[in-house]
Amino acid sequence: MYDCQELQFINGSPSRILLVIEPRSSEFWIESGATVRVLVRGTSTTPRLDVEYLSGGLVMYASGSGQVEVYQNGRRLAQYKRTRNMAKKLVCKVAASN
Repeated sequence: MYDCQELQFINGSPSRILLVIEPRSSEFWIESGATVRVLVRGTSTTPRLDVEYLSGGLVMYASGSGQVEVYQNGRRLAQYKRTRNMAKKLVCKVAASN
């Protein structure tokens, strides 16, 4: 049985933000004013999506081995990056501002 969880948001900031999907470390630049839809599909009966807001971006933690799809203004974005560099920069940016 496949279940799905969906999260929608609008980037209301005056600049683009970074969206990082974990555990895959997929990175997406979300343009200012863009409407975003994140779908998590999995075989779990309770797919889970936790969100952490950081200065300059969002980190979403998807549970299990489900498939994650990201849409910006209705267009599916390719998951081509798998690095932890940008996620680390987000965390360092927050630490420096505290």
